[in-house]
Amino acid sequence: MKRLVAVVSVVVSAVALSAAPAASQTGESTTTVAEPTTTVAEPTTTTTTLPEAPTTTVEVSPAPTSTTIPQVDRPGEHVTAGQLSLGASFREQTAASCNVSGSVAGGEMNIIKDEAGNIGVVYGKSDLGAGQAGVVMVALGPLPLAIGAFRTTGTCNQDVVGIGAYEGSPTSAKLSSVGYGLYPQDYANLVEIELQVSATEPTASLNLQSAYDFLAAPREAAQ
Repeated sequence: MKRLVAVVSVVVSAVALSAAPAASQTGESTTTVAEPTTTVAEPTTTTTTLPEAPTTTVEVSPAPTSTTIPQVDRPGEHVTAGQLSLGASFREQTAASCNVSGSVAGGEMNIIKDEAGNIGVVYGKSDLGAGQAGVVMVALGPLPLAIGAFRTTGTCNQDVVGIGAYEGSPTSAKLSSVGYGLYPQDYANLVEIELQVSATEPTASLNLQSAYDFLAAPREAAQ
């Protein structure tokens, strides 16, 4: 009986030992998992400064204004009867070469005489046929030379200036010269201005405003 009890005790002890956890298994291991840290970068706002648009200044030309010419006393004598002829021949623009002539009666052609009583200055405006002519011619003192300029319209359209030989008497004035055409734009081989005076009156006559408007009127296209 004692032997049986001892065997049972041994078996119970063995079962208890087998049921008990091993000493190496009594400690639980703990694993810590690090949570990932996500950093979200805040958006960066970039400010771009655009250059200012250039300022464009538009200049507006003022409207053309008319020129008023005062009516002052004119020197010399008014030619009430006489004949005027003038014209030019051009080197290249030969088609524009022409001469025009006609009576100055009823026009505004005037003369100034020098100390010897000869015509030294011719100036004025007159109708010549279907056109008009404005002219100025001035003798150069004691020299047999003069400067002349004229504008003609109608069948002979010219704007010419010239300098050359001059002949003056109490009743005539004549310039023969070379020159240049402002219209047409060409060298003038020959420029002629001649006035024959038949009668005068002592007071010069010329509407300066009308003469200015005539001489300053623009031509069509320059040739």
